[in-house]
Amino acid sequence: MSTEETIATYNRIAADFAKHHQDRSVLATALARFVALVPHNGLVADVGCGPGFDSSALRQQGMRAIGLDLSWRMLQIGRSLYPGEYVQADMRRLPVGSGVDGIWCSAALLHLSSEDALLALKGFHRVLRRGGVLYFSLKEGQGSGWSQESYGHQARRFFTYWQDESLDLALQQSGLAIRERWVSETPEVRWLCRLAQK
Repeated sequence: MSTEETIATYNRIAADFAKHHQDRSVLATALARFVALVPHNGLVADVGCGPGFDSSALRQQGMRAIGLDLSWRMLQIGRSLYPGEYVQADMRRLPVGSGVDGIWCSAALLHLSSEDALLALKGFHRVLRRGGVLYFSLKEGQGSGWSQESYGHQARRFFTYWQDESLDLALQQSGLAIRERWVSETPEVRWLCRLAQK
């Protein structure tokens, strides 16, 4: 199964991934937009949190952030580097009740098929309170497939690529309303970014 193999890869590459992504400045604008919409001391789920970079940044902004990820090794690094609450969880079946003020999901939904991404978005709708906010980003492109190398390791990860139209349709089908939409470009990737609200 694609998810199981992708998570096994993240368990293998977690330390190298953490070193490679320590600079989070590329997300500063998105983080500021998100934080401005969430109440101070609001409960935020950082879904697909990896080693906890953004969970830590959200806590520094006055949020009660819980990091959730399927990779036990990523969570282990997060607990070591950025103390806080972390839970091993599948984003398609969040072990969270309703009433979450915000969901931050940076570059995580892209590892799901389009069908499973829609399932996850519907789950996000379920756990958000009325008025709750979701931020997420996905890679622009066509189709889906496997990368063969990850951070210097021969280790496969599954990716699904998105277009604006398919992404906005998935949000509509999940019951979430688009609040802001923009593109963030790096030398290698165009990221489709959304702020949505319940």
